[in-house]
Amino acid sequence: MKKIFTVTVILIGLSSSVYAGQNQFCAGFERGYITGYKQASGNSFEPFTPFCPFQPFKGFNDPKSDYEHGYIIGYEKGLQKG
Repeated sequence: MKKIFTVTVILIGLSSSVYAGQNQFCAGFERGYITGYKQASGNSFEPFTPFCPFQPFKGFNDPKSDYEHGYIIGYEKGLQKG
């Protein structure tokens, strides 16, 4: 019984840290999309942002921060749509 409880606590801890990383990624994606869209379209209004995609695996040149990683991806998508 004690092992099951320990495993459950570990799994909850890991899932919450993954969720927090995804939360930061999505916040960065939203800000990056808005900035890229505004720059490409020349408008000053904030567009509706699309749903946040799943965070892709990071490569060697990607930033370590989940927020920055999301910002870069959102910025590129915003430039394409604007």
